[in-house]
Amino acid sequence: MKKSIILLFIFSFSFVFSQEDVYFGKKPSVAAEIIMENGDVKTGYLQNFQNPRFVHADMLLLGNIEKKLRFEIDEFKFKEEQSSAIEKIGINDIKRIIILDKKDGSEKLVYDKMKLKTINVKGEIIDVNKTVILPLEQEGKANLYGINIVFTQNNRYTNNIYLPYMKKPDEEYGYIVIDLNRVNFFNLGKIDDKLKKAIYEVTKDCIPFADNLDKRIKEFEDDVKTARKEGFEKKKELRKLAKNRGEGFDAMKIDYEYASKPYMDLLDEYEQKCRK
Repeated sequence: MKKSIILLFIFSFSFVFSQEDVYFGKKPSVAAEIIMENGDVKTGYLQNFQNPRFVHADMLLLGNIEKKLRFEIDEFKFKEEQSSAIEKIGINDIKRIIILDKKDGSEKLVYDKMKLKTINVKGEIIDVNKTVILPLEQEGKANLYGINIVFTQNNRYTNNIYLPYMKKPDEEYGYIVIDLNRVNFFNLGKIDDKLKKAIYEVTKDCIPFADNLDKRIKEFEDDVKTARKEGFEKKKELRKLAKNRGEGFDAMKIDYEYASKPYMDLLDEYEQKCRK
């Protein structure tokens, strides 16, 4: 297979859009429901919790991305009421965090805790010895999680990187599908093989899907190219409609949707073939 899948994802979206009303960082307090490992549920407020859909970065981060972007964190500050004393909750005690809409209390964003494994250049499974809490993108027989890293230049949105993770709902470990922490000039040729191996480890319980994975991964590259083209066309139309009104956030959403779509489609196919 060509060495192009990861490069398409990293460098696909490079039109310049003006940026307005986009929030990056952490909020002083967010309404949340915390599902504990022991089954208890805590409802209240998380303090200084970073929960944007898009995470801003000034430069391409290579090495320890999850920690630098605060998805690897040891403890959380929680209050039952805004006036309550702060309770510190360790990451090991948490199973899931649900961010609630401040207006009606409905579910807004979901974060799941997991330990992470990756694939090295030899195709071996490696425990990277980190526990993270990642945003859930799609829930099913195999869950998709993703980090959306946004880059700007002169306060204008330029491009993004979508980093996918996959995990079975009942398993402790998730897999880093595209591991930028271990990418360098000398191992670029192994990226697609590592991607395929990570997907295989998550989906190998379904023989009809796993046996066809080589062919499906080749089709996946075409899916990426198609999504890239559709995203470009949609952003062109967006620029015509928005003109100078500030289309940066909409452009980011388009890039995210089309970068994540091939993974969502692949896991949908896995689920359809493996229904019990």
